[in-house]
Amino acid sequence: MDNTQQDIWLKAAVIGSIWASFEIVFGSFFHSLRLPFAGTFLTFSSIVLLTAFSYKWQDKNLYIKASIIAALMRSLIPTSIILGPLIGILVEATLFQLSVNLFGRHLFSFALAGILAMFSAIIHKIISIILIYGFDIIKILKNLYHIFLHITHLDLPPGQLFLIAGLVYVLLGITAALTGQWTGQHLTTITITKAFTGESWNLKTDLFDVDGFHYHSKYLFIHVLLLITFLFGLELYPLVDVIFPVSIYLLFLIKRYGKSLRRLSKMLFWIQLIIIVLISVWLWQDKTEGLLVGLKMVLRAILVVSSFTAISVELKNPLIKALLYKKGYSQLYATLSLATAVVPFILKYISEDRKILFRPIKVLQKAIALSDVLLQEFKRQIFQRNNIFIISGETRSGKTTFLKKVIAGIKHKYPSAKIGGIIAHGTDFRGERYGFHVENIITGEKQHLCSRDPANDDDIKTGRFYFYRSGLDFGNQAILENLDTLDLLVIDEIGYLELKGKGWFEAIEKAMSKKKLDMIFVVRKRILENVLKLWQNKHFIVVDITNNRPEFVVNHLIKSFQNKSS
Repeated sequence: MDNTQQDIWLKAAVIGSIWASFEIVFGSFFHSLRLPFAGTFLTFSSIVLLTAFSYKWQDKNLYIKASIIAALMRSLIPTSIILGPLIGILVEATLFQLSVNLFGRHLFSFALAGILAMFSAIIHKIISIILIYGFDIIKILKNLYHIFLHITHLDLPPGQLFLIAGLVYVLLGITAALTGQWTGQHLTTITITKAFTGESWNLKTDLFDVDGFHYHSKYLFIHVLLLITFLFGLELYPLVDVIFPVSIYLLFLIKRYGKSLRRLSKMLFWIQLIIIVLISVWLWQDKTEGLLVGLKMVLRAILVVSSFTAISVELKNPLIKALLYKKGYSQLYATLSLATAVVPFILKYISEDRKILFRPIKVLQKAIALSDVLLQEFKRQIFQRNNIFIISGETRSGKTTFLKKVIAGIKHKYPSAKIGGIIAHGTDFRGERYGFHVENIITGEKQHLCSRDPANDDDIKTGRFYFYRSGLDFGNQAILENLDTLDLLVIDEIGYLELKGKGWFEAIEKAMSKKKLDMIFVVRKRILENVLKLWQNKHFIVVDITNNRPEFVVNHLIKSFQNKSS
């Protein structure tokens, strides 16, 4: 990815981190208290934010990228994904980006985006309510509306009600645009105290590092499939026919994801459900039918909340990180990790104002003023970060050959690069792999590493092979020597020994503690997931040799060398 695209993604990370911080502070507050029109207020502030930033940065499709980062952060930081805010943020930014692309950056396009975003917020709210409670909730709301008209003696047809609500949302959209325009035109560069300088931040948070949770990629698909199945079941069959399988599934979710199911532990959530049951019994002439309708909506709500939480947790699987890199979204993951890491510092900065909840626009303006400092810090982190490539493929698929082409390409295009480490060469006997010997890249010396036959009593047996102590000592020495002066460390390969804390494990740990040291690991595809889990907090770029060319790795590393040398 060229420097221009990288710069856009870093700016998107700045906007996304500020946007997510604001959503976390105010969104969590409003939604926790179940205050009305919380979504409308957050949409209003989003338009203010995007409009203000449009006066600062005008990069192509910047707001779409920022919304992706903000949406994922808003969902990942509170432990479990909240799909409502995620979808809302994406829709708001898409409408804003389309309006700006079509009509340019001026008040008309901002106002149009604000109006459309405001209407999208109410539509999104309606869809969310139906998704959680089912279409029976519409019957309840319709009956409550008629009861309200009867009590108040108002003559207010639905058409007039929608017209009044529409005019209110139009005014809110225009007001958001005007507020954002004023904010953007009055942006100032602030003086950051020492506590908020980049050097003191030490950003280490990793997007997928979640308390040692044991992920299973199959569960992600199982949860999606069961959620769809049970939702259809609740619509098509009586409650008594589906309550048992749904309850068994919910018990499993509670056991596996109990710490993440925070919403189920909130009293307000259960009060809402109880009120829904009571209203259903009140409104239905057949009280038994009303009770069953209410209980079905309650069961549906618990199912949707629990299933979405489970899906959210499984989405943090390190394999998702590998998939992002494999599909070409490494820049998204890298900037998302940076933005996620800096949020605690933004929250601390904006929360210094004791009247934070009563001055939301002032707080937003204060956060936007932090953007230049954040951008410079993100650039510093990107340039100083260790890139660790994982060359992956099936057994005997050409991983070492691919690696040799990468090393040759680097030496050809960047002769001054200092490359060290080890390469493992296989030895065959009668058409079958018999063993390996390991080569020191710097000296060219070689040593037998393992074979199918033991040589000494202290050999370590793993799978079909016996690993020799002498070969392991030789390889570890090759990895550790000149570690402080290398630009690139190569380790071919990481296997089951390292997963057990043996082999090259300790040497790898020492190498990972070095700054400005890029690395290449060779890993068989069958253990890739385990390696990613072992070092969840590291910045990996997974390269499948069947889908990538050596030039991709070569060019990326050369750019990294150049950035670090400058």
